[in-house]
Amino acid sequence: MATTKAKDIPDGYEEIRIPRGSDREEQNLFIGLNGVNYILPKGRVSVVPKAVADEYRRSLEAQDLMDERIDEMVARAQEKNI
Repeated sequence: MATTKAKDIPDGYEEIRIPRGSDREEQNLFIGLNGVNYILPKGRVSVVPKAVADEYRRSLEAQDLMDERIDEMVARAQEKNI
């Protein structure tokens, strides 16, 4: 797979790779930021403004935090039902 060389990436932009989803998932990731919409293909490298890359990473961290909290709530619920 060819990637963009660092010299080809304009200042203020970054490469990000969105992992490929399953066949049943949407094959693109939608990110809307400050009234501008970005549709990024999953399984490929995209060159996006730094703010979009930051928002993508923030969303991953938020998903991880939510998953941890769900796991904690399920564990507490199982303890009470024992």
